[in-house]
Amino acid sequence: MLREKKFEDELQFYRLALTSKDNTKVRHHLGRAHVLSQNSTLKHLYVHALMFGFALRTFDLKETFGQILRLVVTVPGHMIGKVPRGNIGWSTVGLTQVMQVPEDLESVLTE
Repeated sequence: MLREKKFEDELQFYRLALTSKDNTKVRHHLGRAHVLSQNSTLKHLYVHALMFGFALRTFDLKETFGQILRLVVTVPGHMIGKVPRGNIGWSTVGLTQVMQVPEDLESVLTE
């Protein structure tokens, strides 16, 4: 399945960026992985756990608390069908903010 492959690719790009300490790319690839994870509660939680770990590693207090909140609301959000399409998952965007899906991911999400 293409969506799964893209999701794994984004996680691999995230790991490479983390290893090279490129925080901009870490955030970029985790955000893309988040968009791809939104069809699965477990994958969605996993990406937020990675975001939480990154926030801790970078001593970003605002992001740390933002990810704690997101970890708490992810399961209920899935249960009631309130997962905002395209949302990149970082605390710099609202919990319920719908965002434009990157063009290269759009076709993967609609497969």
